[in-house]
Amino acid sequence: MATAVNPSTSLGISIGSAVGSVAEWLRQITVRVIGSRDSQGSGVIWRAEGLIVTNAHVARSQEHEVELADGRRLRGWLVARDPKVDLAALAVGAAGLPAASVRSAQTLRTGEIVIAVGNPWDGIGAVSTGIAHHAVGKLPWLIADIRLAPGNSGGPLADAQGNVVGVNSMIVNGLGWAVTSDTVQSFLKKVRLTERV
Repeated sequence: MATAVNPSTSLGISIGSAVGSVAEWLRQITVRVIGSRDSQGSGVIWRAEGLIVTNAHVARSQEHEVELADGRRLRGWLVARDPKVDLAALAVGAAGLPAASVRSAQTLRTGEIVIAVGNPWDGIGAVSTGIAHHAVGKLPWLIADIRLAPGNSGGPLADAQGNVVGVNSMIVNGLGWAVTSDTVQSFLKKVRLTERV
């Protein structure tokens, strides 16, 4: 009688450890964004010179406190905000930061594994996995069958290799909705770190 063999086990590769490694990297590029009245959410370090992307509904004021994965707390100021696509950009006075590797969401196939990292109200660096629910097409939204919690807003949604394909925004009918990386890139084309809103 033949014995079933998990090929990943025989190769010494574990999907669990691979996701764990990717999640650890994503934690390094994920920040906590703290606004007035103790409101908080997440953000993604999009550029190493201190550009943070988050949701417009997270960044509602001119200044925020931004907490990095290493525990440093920096002052962040609003440099762009567009409620129509639920995006905002903050600048912090730091350089040489770990920054997102970005993949076009247009290339993501239905059924691909996606990983979300964020800072929900009950914890820091929370990770969840799921699958891309359908191909993006020309929509500004990427929909995934993934668990998100309050405070995950603004955090990265990435593929199984850790490439960011979206910024988590909301939950609709139990599915996670993220603004696509392509929409983020278009939004950032006019952003200058030295300018304030």
